[in-house]
Amino acid sequence: MAQQFNSKQKSKVALIIFVKGSIAPIVLYLDEPNKVYENVQGIIRSPQPPKFFEIEANGPIKKVTFVTAEVTGCALQEEILFGK
Repeated sequence: MAQQFNSKQKSKVALIIFVKGSIAPIVLYLDEPNKVYENVQGIIRSPQPPKFFEIEANGPIKKVTFVTAEVTGCALQEEILFGK
């Protein structure tokens, strides 16, 4: 049975980007993950020729550059912070 979480627990949202040829996705911690998620979705769906785009983040990965043709998808993941 699923464990219920206390509403006082803090959480953070991470942007997960899936790249062709990569075994693991890239996890980025951002100030506004929902906004960046929408931007990346728009870039992925765009019929434009491949181009570079860059994302600056706050976590262990500070900056990453992608080629639009290599990004296969993205998702948001909420993470509960225990003991804080």
